[in-house]
Amino acid sequence: MEATTTKIEIANMRLLCCLIAVCLIPSLANAADGKVRFDRDIRPILSDFCFQCHGPDQENREADLRLDLKEHALADRKGEPAFKAGSSANSQAWQRIISKDDDTRMPPPAAKKDLKPQHIALIKQWIEQGAEWTDHWAFVAPKKVGLPKVSKPEWVVNAIDRFVLARLESKGMKPTVEASRRTLIRRLSLDLRGLPPTAKEVQEFLNDKSKDAYEKLVDRTFASKAYGQRMAVMWLDAARYGDTSVYHADGPRDMWAWRDRIVDAYNENLSFDQFSIQQLAGDLIKDATVKQQIMAGFNRNNGTTDEGGAIAEEYRVEYAVDRVKTTSTVWLGLTMECGQCHDHKYDPISQEDYYRFFAFFNVSADGGMQTRRGNATPTVDVPDPEREKQLPAVREQLKAQEEKLIKHQEDIKPTLAKWITEQETNVKDKSLDLLPKDPLLHFTLDEGKGNKVADSVNAKRKGTIHGKAQWASGRFDGALNLNGGTHVDFGNIGELECTDGFSYGAWVNVPPKAAGAVLARMDNNNAFRGYDMLLSSGHIEVHIVHKWQADALKVRTKKPIAGKKWQHVFMTYDGSSKAEGIKVYVDGQPQEVDIQANGLKNTIKTPKPFFIGARNPDSKMKGLIDEVRVYARTLSPTEVQALADSDPISPILAIAADKRTKEQQRALSDYYLANVDEAYPKLVKQRDASKTKIANLEEPLTSVMVMGNMTKPRETFILNRGSYDSPTKRKVEAGTPSILPPMHADAPRNRLGMAQWLFQPEHPLTSRVAVNRYWQQLFGVGFVTTPEDFGAQGEFPHSPELLDWLAVDFRENGWNVKRLLKMIVMSATYRQSSNVPVSHRKVDPQNRLLGRGARFRLQGEFIRDSTLAISGLLVDHMGGPGVKPYQPPGLWKEVGLGGNPKFVQDHGDKLYRRSLYTYWKRSAPPPSMQLFDAPTREKCTVYRPRTNTPLQALVMLNDVQYVEAARNLAQRLIKEGGSTLESRVTLLAELAVSRPPRQSEMKVIKRVFDETFPKFKADPEATKKLLAYGESKRDESIDAIEHATMTIIASLYLNLDETLTRQ
Repeated sequence: MEATTTKIEIANMRLLCCLIAVCLIPSLANAADGKVRFDRDIRPILSDFCFQCHGPDQENREADLRLDLKEHALADRKGEPAFKAGSSANSQAWQRIISKDDDTRMPPPAAKKDLKPQHIALIKQWIEQGAEWTDHWAFVAPKKVGLPKVSKPEWVVNAIDRFVLARLESKGMKPTVEASRRTLIRRLSLDLRGLPPTAKEVQEFLNDKSKDAYEKLVDRTFASKAYGQRMAVMWLDAARYGDTSVYHADGPRDMWAWRDRIVDAYNENLSFDQFSIQQLAGDLIKDATVKQQIMAGFNRNNGTTDEGGAIAEEYRVEYAVDRVKTTSTVWLGLTMECGQCHDHKYDPISQEDYYRFFAFFNVSADGGMQTRRGNATPTVDVPDPEREKQLPAVREQLKAQEEKLIKHQEDIKPTLAKWITEQETNVKDKSLDLLPKDPLLHFTLDEGKGNKVADSVNAKRKGTIHGKAQWASGRFDGALNLNGGTHVDFGNIGELECTDGFSYGAWVNVPPKAAGAVLARMDNNNAFRGYDMLLSSGHIEVHIVHKWQADALKVRTKKPIAGKKWQHVFMTYDGSSKAEGIKVYVDGQPQEVDIQANGLKNTIKTPKPFFIGARNPDSKMKGLIDEVRVYARTLSPTEVQALADSDPISPILAIAADKRTKEQQRALSDYYLANVDEAYPKLVKQRDASKTKIANLEEPLTSVMVMGNMTKPRETFILNRGSYDSPTKRKVEAGTPSILPPMHADAPRNRLGMAQWLFQPEHPLTSRVAVNRYWQQLFGVGFVTTPEDFGAQGEFPHSPELLDWLAVDFRENGWNVKRLLKMIVMSATYRQSSNVPVSHRKVDPQNRLLGRGARFRLQGEFIRDSTLAISGLLVDHMGGPGVKPYQPPGLWKEVGLGGNPKFVQDHGDKLYRRSLYTYWKRSAPPPSMQLFDAPTREKCTVYRPRTNTPLQALVMLNDVQYVEAARNLAQRLIKEGGSTLESRVTLLAELAVSRPPRQSEMKVIKRVFDETFPKFKADPEATKKLLAYGESKRDESIDAIEHATMTIIASLYLNLDETLTRQ
């Protein structure tokens, strides 16, 4: 028994030794030249095992010892330094590491963080080599070192290749051969467009024998509009973009114009510094353009809530915390969020540093309680570029019409003078009639009995009184007495539109603090669409609404009307879709108003009837009402005065002509032109039509939520343990982390200054973080494999000199993104074959030395887009609101509030748009993309994992989008691929994988065809079912059995690993 145990123990020891040796290989490989580097080899060990108790976190620091700072770690400490250069025997930290005494060993056994043998060996080697200390690489500004010498310069295309080849040669390795042209064009197209090349594009590249054929291909690829679409996907992940609000009901919002601006910015090659500054502070740029303001929507993509029981301040702080995390992740590559509750345990970021940075966002104007019904302020209106093109011509037309009006006023002066003379006589005779003569509706309410009310303009139009009909003496003859339960229903009359001028009102005699609608055509149950005049505590309110409150106008008089006397209440509106275009009058006098809603964009038309005395179905008025009038134009103040029986003209006419003021002369002229002159109203109508057209053309396409600062900035205090309701007395001012270079003295201490600080030449992180992310896009993994963390817990870059060289080069060349990407894709390094030589697999299995081309599966969006493109279904329309292609039923119901809102699938072209435009509900993202590792976008994501699960195969084989694509691809092969199976499969391979089919593939395809064709022939129902997948129409002239069989063949190629992989 003992012998057996001994054998097992010996075997286990051998296994352990082997494992230790394997573990040692990657760590010691970095120090193959015998030199241990502190920043590369030692700091990561100390960060993992020591910094939690001996790092930046002052509150939890033990023994007053910091091992993250040289002056502490190498300090004499009364003759007992933690590390003594050249002497492990005199290094107290080393002695504690190797101690057998549980009371003194470090890390302590209770921490359950035992150092591995390779770690211990490296620490000793570093001490014995002199304990040379270097600051954390990411906090030191990058420098352009000289280009390394190589033994095979003929392989080198640009500087990138010198760094790569030098490292390979130092390891005794060689780069792989250049990939074939077919592979290169497919790789380039997928990397920079997110789509495979067309068969025509492949052939053109193959036929181009010029020396710069590849460079011309690169330039054509950058010129494609698809480039911006591909680049935007990466940025949407980082910006946590979505079409919904995340929290509570996860209701809709409109941020798609921000997404479209990102696409355009990449296609325009907006420099990365300007791109970033506009993202973070476009709203603060002096004289910011609409495009710059739209970009400032970046930090409004965060999740928001409107939950009734939520605490607004808690969520407001949460939004600021999210913005700190997102900003620091995207531009700094740091996990600053750790500083919310305490000093960072691994990086030199104190809690005070955190809240100084937090202060930049703590003054944002958006509130904690927002909305699930659209966009919450601050917002910016986004113009329609197509409509904007028409504006210059219409503005010129309006200018000409206004000049014509001015000329007409000069031309009629003799006629005006004659009319004034006649009216002076009429005044003496008391026969002057000043009322406007063109009402759309006029209800005298003089019936005196019954339950019908007639329109004086058209007696056939009659209204029905609902409730008890009560008649009374009025301001003029009779009036209707509304008792709070009575109203008049006129049906479908009085249809007005927000782009037209109109006016309406009535005489009323109501109790003090009266409430209820004077008149209305409004649907309360459809977000109050329509218009009204409402009394509220005696104040006059006018609503002109498409959707309350996001798309509506509302004004309210500052003073209430008096009670228990006849008063004329009236409003005019100029068709501008602005609250400033509404004027309210009482007894002919203009009233001061408060604007309470001012954002009307869409129609106010409603099928609900026109009411006197109520809205539909409530707001019934109590009191007397008389002389209700509606006009389909904007009445002048003089006309309103006439309706109010104040007769503004007669007193002027009674004054001698040479005694009248300019204002009085103007009033006579205005009245004549509006009510007597026949030509002037027509000219005004033409002018107003142009104004309306301009207003329509200027109507925003949508709006975007943007950042905005409070008028009076909020003070920032450090929060105890990061809790919103536990502020300390430690007040901080906005600033940047002390470990990084300070903001320039003349920089504004706001988000704009902070954004500019990121691009100061001495800043060590911004350029590195950006370059790393672009490299990750093209190689599948960055120089730093933890793109979200360049701090002590992050990975050391596998090619630090190349990363720094590219970072400096990026900055020195104007932060030009296309230039950077072109340099990378033009390099010999990028162009290598992704085939893995046996020697590479052994020495560099993860390709950190870049000795071969990268190979990785496409993102979910590009798998879907590629499939649609190959099948011929892809609709290449850019921009616009998110679309809703196929998805399994009921997913939204599971996460919705009471099962709402429900998913309503789109149809037609919207089913086949690029995945960038798919509606992104963040509590239930598109499942076919989420299965391929797309994030929910509830939080910032700068790296997507790559998983392999059976569900992915099931999606590719069974999801309606992919089965329909296979069906359409089969139809394309039959119609375009010739008459033989071989010719059709040749086209299929060219479309799917950009190469001819291999003989082995042809054999498999032939066998599948021979087995599948008779099965479909014997089962017409299965054939019919397969060809019914999806909404695209099938060409019924194609034989159904042949079509179904080729659908299976097409699906085989769409499911090839090669089709789904960039290699």
